[in-house]
Amino acid sequence: MIRFDDSTCSRTVIRGFVTTWMVTLAILVGSAPAQRPDKQAGSAGSAGAAPTVQVPAGSSVESLYKDFLHYARMGRFQLADAYANALLGHPELDPLAVLAVADEDKKSLNTLLTIIKNSSIPESANQVLALIHEGERLRSQASDRIAKNIELLGGGPQQEFFAQRQLAESGEYAIPMMVQTLLDSDKDSLWPRVINTLPLIGKSAVNPLVMALAVRNNDVRLNLIHALGEIGYAQALPYLRKLMADDSMPKETHASARGAIQRIGQLTGRTFSAKPDALFYELAEQYYDENDAVRADPRQSVANVWYWDEGEQALRRTEVPQKIFGQVMAMRCCEEALRLRNDYEESLSLWLAANIRREGRLGLDVESGEPVEQQGLDATRPDVFPRALYFSQTAGPRYAHRVLDRAVAEHDSTVALGAIEALRVTAGESSLIGTQDIRQPLVRALQFPDLVVRIRAALALGAALPKSQFDGSQGVVPVLASAVSQTGSEHLLVVDADESSLNRVMGVLRSGDREVSGGTNFLVELDRARRELPSISGIFLSTDLAEPGLAEAWRRMRAEFILSKTPLVIMVKPDQSAVADELVANDPYAEAVPADAGDADIEEAFSRVRERTGQAPFDADLAQAMALQAADTLRRIAVDGRTIYPVGVAEPALIGALDAADEPLQILSASVLALLPAETAQRSVAHVALDDVNSDELRIACFASLAESAKNHGNLLEADQIATLVDIAHTDSDLIIRTAASQALGAINLKSNKASEIIRSYYGG
Repeated sequence: MIRFDDSTCSRTVIRGFVTTWMVTLAILVGSAPAQRPDKQAGSAGSAGAAPTVQVPAGSSVESLYKDFLHYARMGRFQLADAYANALLGHPELDPLAVLAVADEDKKSLNTLLTIIKNSSIPESANQVLALIHEGERLRSQASDRIAKNIELLGGGPQQEFFAQRQLAESGEYAIPMMVQTLLDSDKDSLWPRVINTLPLIGKSAVNPLVMALAVRNNDVRLNLIHALGEIGYAQALPYLRKLMADDSMPKETHASARGAIQRIGQLTGRTFSAKPDALFYELAEQYYDENDAVRADPRQSVANVWYWDEGEQALRRTEVPQKIFGQVMAMRCCEEALRLRNDYEESLSLWLAANIRREGRLGLDVESGEPVEQQGLDATRPDVFPRALYFSQTAGPRYAHRVLDRAVAEHDSTVALGAIEALRVTAGESSLIGTQDIRQPLVRALQFPDLVVRIRAALALGAALPKSQFDGSQGVVPVLASAVSQTGSEHLLVVDADESSLNRVMGVLRSGDREVSGGTNFLVELDRARRELPSISGIFLSTDLAEPGLAEAWRRMRAEFILSKTPLVIMVKPDQSAVADELVANDPYAEAVPADAGDADIEEAFSRVRERTGQAPFDADLAQAMALQAADTLRRIAVDGRTIYPVGVAEPALIGALDAADEPLQILSASVLALLPAETAQRSVAHVALDDVNSDELRIACFASLAESAKNHGNLLEADQIATLVDIAHTDSDLIIRTAASQALGAINLKSNKASEIIRSYYGG
């Protein structure tokens, strides 16, 4: 029994708890038999089919929202979903109107959150909640509302209190008008009230306020400094420290900035003694990491970047997609640090990394330097703005290595790919590989969790054709070999202690080009997957694993750098959710589903966790392109003959590529095999050349490779292959094929005089 003590719990809190408890109970009870209804109207006459929901025509936005909440609270989710969809599709839908009706029902937001977590209609509830948040954003920036509330600050105590509360709700959007009020001598009666209200805006006021410190009016600047000190957020520190270091500022400004810094120290319990350039770099790191203290409101799709208009002496804002806000702000802070210290290497490398990540989140190819139209992507950049690769190339290998070092440490595929491409096009052997720490990131990338990054790193290292050994050099050719074998297929591993459950899940996952392997023991299956699969795209583990159990299997998996970001789906057996919940809570690249979940639920869980990894997409087209690049790199290594790379390690993969569906890859692989001193290599090339099922183009190329192999390594063919070769060179009906075969026949340099036999066969013809 739960008891509430009025001395420690207000009636309002009790009512809120009871309401939430009742809604949750309705949802849990109501959702038991409920199924997610089809968006399309079903047939009412079908036996057992759910009845079609008819939403009254002409319903208003207000009535649809209220009816949606009403039926959701009753646990009648099919009805609630129908009304939600009607609301979302209403021709007069206005986020402000939805917000207004939501404000009338103070418990509606709690209801929506409960529906999202516990019902069968989370999608609809999420969309309605997003609509309300958009309404909040629109209301907060309404200029007429802000102007009215600033005027109300000059009224009586109750009006002032109400206006302060409304301005706090407007947040950062209120700051430009409040600063303009302080600059307007005709509104001097409002100045004390505005000054007192600025700190009440709180955290959201900091970004526009620090930009407004550039105001020419020093009295206004002093008041803004005071407000920043009272707000107490450390993101203002570099701007305040910059003022202190500016000799052009009055002494009172220096003193005021010093006092504000001390006040922030009191409020945060920290001391700040760093120079402004170091503080800007520290802030840039926080933005880059999207630290909670500086990140944009995740509920909104856009965020504001503030600027000071020197000519107009006014604040201006530029909206950017929320997903790039942290990177744009990191770049801005790095730029400030570089203005203060132009040789600040850490700031320059962080700027490059943030720019690459910004491009990736905008959906641009970070490995491309081709100009793109920036308009509509990022309004903080000019329409004609060089690509991230341009800046990374210009900075040179030293900085590209720094960027890659960061990407490897953070498992950031996008930034790693951008850095590797910059290294590929700018770095030679001396600056690409070596023993210095600054050159180790590229070698470490050979074990990167993302397959595409591993291959790109191997391609760059292979193309350098190094002549001296370096740590990790033995990993280059195996990765290139794996690239030659790639088809773009997913390779999944399933481990389940129950064979029937194992077979079911493997059956669900086997579709399209996927390859699925599995068994009942994690260590055995992982070892086999390493040997037999060119890569592992995802792992599925059941909670009832033994020797090792799930927790130990997870620990070993994540301890391996190459598997540290591999998507993991945990199949939860009955009464075993605790261990799965703990792992998922500690692993952003893992998700749990019931072991008996439906096919679609298993696929959706895998798709969600794979998306969270942020790994580069790998399809058949990319696989084909990278396989060709890898084979070409292997040939250049073999032709050079003086590099430290053992090309022979790639022989099995190259032989396998002779059976690929991609003829250019077959031809290129044969040309590499021609350079290897191995019987299997020469005989495999001959097998393709001698088989008349293959295309003429492929056979002619392989005859040429066979001739090259024979010239390099002598005759390594089997007797029956020699006989077939002689026959083709002698009698094939296609003179072009016969000529190509004769080239190979001459190169193997048989002791018997086959040329004489062929010439004599034409005698008298």
